[in-house]
Amino acid sequence: MGYIARFTPKGTIEQRPCSHEGIDHDSLDAFGYDWEQVGQPDIAPVYPSKIYLPQTTDELIAIIKEAHRLGEKLTIRSRGHSSNDLVLTRGAVLSTTRMNQVLAIDESAMTATLQAGVVSADVDDLLAKSGYGLPVIGDHNDITVGGFASVGGIGPASFRHGLFIDNVVSLQYVTFTGELIECSRSQRADDFYKVLLGLGQFGVIATMVCKFIKVDKYNTVLRNHRQVCHDVEAFIAGTEPLMRDPSGNYMIRAAWNDLGAVKLGHISAYRQTPQRGWKSLLDRSVYGYFHGLAQRAGTLPTAVDKVVKGLGTAGVFLPPHYATIKNVEFFSDRMVDSTVGDPTRWFIMLVPSQQYAEMFRQLYELACAFRARYECFSFVGMYVKVLRSEYLSSDPDQYYCEMNLLTGITERGIQPDELAELVDQIDDLCLHHGALRYMHTKTGKDPQRRSLLDPNAVRRRVPTARPQPAQVAVLHGK
Repeated sequence: MGYIARFTPKGTIEQRPCSHEGIDHDSLDAFGYDWEQVGQPDIAPVYPSKIYLPQTTDELIAIIKEAHRLGEKLTIRSRGHSSNDLVLTRGAVLSTTRMNQVLAIDESAMTATLQAGVVSADVDDLLAKSGYGLPVIGDHNDITVGGFASVGGIGPASFRHGLFIDNVVSLQYVTFTGELIECSRSQRADDFYKVLLGLGQFGVIATMVCKFIKVDKYNTVLRNHRQVCHDVEAFIAGTEPLMRDPSGNYMIRAAWNDLGAVKLGHISAYRQTPQRGWKSLLDRSVYGYFHGLAQRAGTLPTAVDKVVKGLGTAGVFLPPHYATIKNVEFFSDRMVDSTVGDPTRWFIMLVPSQQYAEMFRQLYELACAFRARYECFSFVGMYVKVLRSEYLSSDPDQYYCEMNLLTGITERGIQPDELAELVDQIDDLCLHHGALRYMHTKTGKDPQRRSLLDPNAVRRRVPTARPQPAQVAVLHGK
């Protein structure tokens, strides 16, 4: 959540919350914040005492050796897309954002060698010139590949292509004593798997080799076989089969939105369709209209701005019937960033598909109960995608749901003790259902509980495969 400052007709400066679009990731000021500012725009900054900005692997090694010699604890960050106290410090920060080069593209191997700080959307655009693209890309257009690899990386095609980390072939990282390690699934595999989804705990990713695929994301149009639901049970009934078996679809994303008086859900199952000029024209016209609204949101007189944001939000609730692959990847988050005026918070879980329906009900009921008790949420949203991942499970038939509880924060706000209570109850639900947390969103502080919720920690305990739900229940003492 950023702010746009502008002059009103009366000549005074007015500040308005404008979601992610108002955040400048490339300023010194940005080092004082993480994603917590999206849920609490007036949060006090925490500025580091020292910032390291390496541009090469050699510089990275030298910096880490210097910090080790000085006894400095380094906090690693890229662009700060975390709300779990991972990247803020009053000590020394090492930012990988200047390690932002595409080092090589190998079309015969279908791989790209990337520095950790290069933005995934920039890589995708470079690959697009030759008719390629990354299999999995983040919803925002400013997520670095190193940051994405450190948290896992989910997209609407993850049921076909896995997590982003499942498409990392090999990597180089630097330990906190300055040793450069090269690893892959076959070479130093333990190092490889602990660094992926490791939140920067075990070293700093310098470079990685990632797969790409033959795809024309900007021109290939998909057909959205959309279902609209006005009842949460209908939404669950419509999404559960997709969470268990998404085959036959190309991309999937679905959202349930509870604004109190208005409840609306969409289930968007995108499938391949014969390419026709009129479909491309429809995509360009409709999405051009919505992107135009997004560009103007937050900059207009208040009354007009509310109308523009309302029209844009309608596009999020009711995604168009035809969309290019690129629009499916970015559209919802881009529109939410630009049109939702409330501060927002995300809480993300990785739920085994067998547990999807009951977990969804209990999580939704929990959020609604908090809204009624504390009047802290302006809306309650449940945003879901389906995925499967070699990292999470060696069983190719095991699917998971990315279950994202998205809440709007009222002017009253959610107080720290209330937030801690909510997070603990979310973690309780995950432990009960054998689910994991996406660890860059807020979790409880207890190390033992966190180790049971962290996919990286679970994998290190059971290195051959991610436990299935029955095994997880034993691990959790259930």
